[in-house]
Amino acid sequence: MEKYTLKYLWCTVAAFLVTSCSVYREIPEGQYLLRKVKVETDGTDVKNRLDFIDLALQVPGSRWLGLFRRWGEDPVILDTVLCESSAQMMSKALVNRGYLRAEVDRDVRYSNRKKSRYADVCYTLKPGTLYTIGEYSQLVPDTRIDSILNSSGRAQTGRIVTGTPLDASLLDTERERIVSLMKGRGYFSFGKDDIFFVADTVRGSGVADLTMHVAPFISENGDTVPYPVYSIGQVKYIFSDDFSVSEDDLANNFLRTDVDGSSYYVEAGEGRLPLRPKVIISHSYLRPGMRYSSNAVSRTYSGLGRLSSLKYTNIAFTENPENTALDANVFMVSNKRHSFSAELEGTNTAGDLGAAASLSLVNRNLLGGSEKLTITLRGAFEAISNLPGYSGNSYKEYGIEANLDFPELVLPFISSDFQRRSQASSQLSIMLNSQSRPEFDKRVFTFGWSYLWSTRRHTHRLDVLDVNYLTVPWISEKFKEEYLDPIGSKHSILRYNYEDMLISKMGYSYYYSNANANARTGAPLAVSLRLNAESSGNLLNAVSNMFGAEENEAGQYQVMGIAFAQYLRSDGALTLNWNVNNWNNLLFHMEYGIAYPYANSTSVPFEKRYYAGGANCVRGWAVRELGPGRFSGSGDAVNYITQAGDVKLASSLEFRTHLFWKLNMALFVDAGNIWTIKDYEEQPGGKFGFDTFYRELGVSFGCGARLDLNFLVLRLDFGQQLVNPAFESGNERYPAFHSVDYRDYALHFAVGYPF
Repeated sequence: MEKYTLKYLWCTVAAFLVTSCSVYREIPEGQYLLRKVKVETDGTDVKNRLDFIDLALQVPGSRWLGLFRRWGEDPVILDTVLCESSAQMMSKALVNRGYLRAEVDRDVRYSNRKKSRYADVCYTLKPGTLYTIGEYSQLVPDTRIDSILNSSGRAQTGRIVTGTPLDASLLDTERERIVSLMKGRGYFSFGKDDIFFVADTVRGSGVADLTMHVAPFISENGDTVPYPVYSIGQVKYIFSDDFSVSEDDLANNFLRTDVDGSSYYVEAGEGRLPLRPKVIISHSYLRPGMRYSSNAVSRTYSGLGRLSSLKYTNIAFTENPENTALDANVFMVSNKRHSFSAELEGTNTAGDLGAAASLSLVNRNLLGGSEKLTITLRGAFEAISNLPGYSGNSYKEYGIEANLDFPELVLPFISSDFQRRSQASSQLSIMLNSQSRPEFDKRVFTFGWSYLWSTRRHTHRLDVLDVNYLTVPWISEKFKEEYLDPIGSKHSILRYNYEDMLISKMGYSYYYSNANANARTGAPLAVSLRLNAESSGNLLNAVSNMFGAEENEAGQYQVMGIAFAQYLRSDGALTLNWNVNNWNNLLFHMEYGIAYPYANSTSVPFEKRYYAGGANCVRGWAVRELGPGRFSGSGDAVNYITQAGDVKLASSLEFRTHLFWKLNMALFVDAGNIWTIKDYEEQPGGKFGFDTFYRELGVSFGCGARLDLNFLVLRLDFGQQLVNPAFESGNERYPAFHSVDYRDYALHFAVGYPF
């Protein structure tokens, strides 16, 4: 068998060689196959030299494994005219970078072998002296524009400072900055063509004095006059996908409504406006009589784009020939009001197979104010094995969830101006869920009312009311005997999570990120910060105390016979992302969490506790396998409950680099753990101590691969345990330095980056 395999291998190699050699038979007499193109310098250090290879108008054909030309591709025949054009383009690129005396030589080396005529092309960059900016000045004949540019401050003049390389891209960025500044001040007709730079190189070798000129504005009769400053005239909001609709058509075939100085039009056949004018006003930044501003236009696009009932928007301006007013026509195309979707997925939990299905109905304009209602029905089934002694062998889940999103703050006495500035929204959510397992049945009801608003880089969320009602109507006798009855304490965390529970909380979340701003300015360090805080049960406890409510045998107040949870909880995360260069990033991430039960509760509800290990936290452990503290679990079926805690500390240092195509690689070191606030008998060694916690940090290191498809990131991380806090000393505490056991590492597949 091996003999025939080797024979076929040699035949394949020979076929590749024949294919490769046949390329040269396709070359006409007197011409040459382009085999190689490279770029060199005359010894001068040119930043990003390899970028110049992209300017070559001819490159060799792609090769398989770097050896053979890919099948189906025509051979690339050397064209010396294109070589000359390539050299000129590279020379121009050097001049644009500030090498004003740059030259590029090209050298073509021919091979005249009988069966392999090819040519190699080498471009040699001769940049010469890199010119830098000396004195920088502005020559602006329009006194109003000159005043605006000077009042904007030298700190806003981009990167044009003495000693900066005379780079054309730098000058173009400055032109864009000035145009953006002027269009934000009412100069609608001002453009990049009105700005040009003049460099004076007479001063001395390598230094160029730079002057920015603003061309004078010439009126129709040939006079030099100040640039016109425009204001907004009429504002018309038109529900139509015909962006060229005429004034006559608007007057004859559209219904008109006037509110607050603006006009609203809808085709006569529609009968009424799809959206209330008040909602449009609170999401638009255009007002009759205001000074024109490109910022207001951009924010209007963004504001109207937040309305789910609108598919897209287009804003067209018409100059009034009698004055400098701009009439604005805001065209709005309505989105499909109703939509329906269905999803079907397969599940695999530790070898147990199942399926889940969901049906969703969406109404994008429920009350005429772009309110979005989403109703989702969900069902799931999973076969359960390895549970001898239980009457059932399956998991069933049914649920219904409704979410109603308002595109504004639903509060009295809130002005349209505030609604517009805050980009606010309100959310109402209701959910019913039923779960049945061989061990128990569980019913969950949730209700939530929240406000969200944002300002530039800051995002806020206020949960005014979030109610979670959980009841466990049935628990199998076997489950009670094996896991609940042997526990002596009535307040144990295991028993507590299988009792009826009521959580009524308020919370606030804050998020900050300057990543988008850094992408525009090129700043190397991006920062993101997330903070959350919530409290539960305080109002119910106060009301219970006020009216002298009776306590149950555990000393807890109840609502409708159910004890309510009372706790304080806060967590947050900080991520620093340093862009080393175009291919490499260094990230530092740290997070904390603390949840404290008190008064009506002896432990925090399981859903509000923290866990360690997994794809996003201390990746040397599988999810929920680390902690709390020195606790390592007992190997039974309910470790996912006992390996949870009230305190969490974690940090990561990760280096990310680009390999090729869309594939990236990462090297990382993680440290962290969870702890309990109190001493629980089911979690020995899990309590947090200021004098011991640093010795109980789990540490791991590893590497990972990321497939970044822009819209989706697929991640595979391999983590190896370095320090295992479950052991005081010995080989078990430092597993990375001894024989590796399967328990000492973890492999994680995830979607998205860990932070």
